[in-house]
Amino acid sequence: MKKFFFPIILLILLMLGSCTTRKEILYLQDLDSYANSTLNYTSPKIQPNDILKIDIGDINPVVAAPFNMTSATNGQTSVEMMRLSGYLVNPQGNIMMPILNEVKVGGLTPANVEIKIKERLINENYLVNPTVQCRVLNNKFTILGEVNAPGVKPFSEESISLLDAIGLAGDLTYSAIRKDVKLIREVDGKRLVFHVDLTSASWMSNPNYRIRQNDVIIVEANKLKVNSGGLIKDPIQVLGIAASLTAVILLIVNN
Repeated sequence: MKKFFFPIILLILLMLGSCTTRKEILYLQDLDSYANSTLNYTSPKIQPNDILKIDIGDINPVVAAPFNMTSATNGQTSVEMMRLSGYLVNPQGNIMMPILNEVKVGGLTPANVEIKIKERLINENYLVNPTVQCRVLNNKFTILGEVNAPGVKPFSEESISLLDAIGLAGDLTYSAIRKDVKLIREVDGKRLVFHVDLTSASWMSNPNYRIRQNDVIIVEANKLKVNSGGLIKDPIQVLGIAASLTAVILLIVNN
């Protein structure tokens, strides 16, 4: 009987050790401390490989028409068709527009691009009172690691929150390390890496943690998942296996 007692104790310790604590799982545990805090937003800057939709208007649509890119879309106005007919930002940060030719847009926000093009149209005596709208068509981010639906995720907004991004990926798994989620971003030719603790709400005050075009989110697995070589999906699975082994041992002992 005693020779079976030690394995049972060992399995119980394994079960306890495999349990993930509430502090490791729950999001924004100090959220009340940041209630009514000021929200700060910064507009993302346009970068190479962005696809822009730029519409130029005027009181007289006829005089504005030559400044707009036209394409044969067969009446289709889907996002995919707009991307195919949009302005692709080249590696130097430029786009080629009708009549205006090369326009430097890299490093500018969409609002800055609107102002720049409008000023050129007026200063170069093309239009008197034009309207300009600029929008990025191919916003996307990549999320990898311990999420239920990893991959490349498109979004139509100028930027989204980190929680929005995790929601689009189907939430984190039980094996995810929530205290150190990595956010990789390229800005002005430099690669930046941010570390976010999702168990605290303090990061929500930092505008850098809003997801922008081409961001990459990495969610690492906890030690239990890593040491198991991926065989263990979450702590609940460990508890099930341990309970089954314990039941088998008890059955052997009783017989």
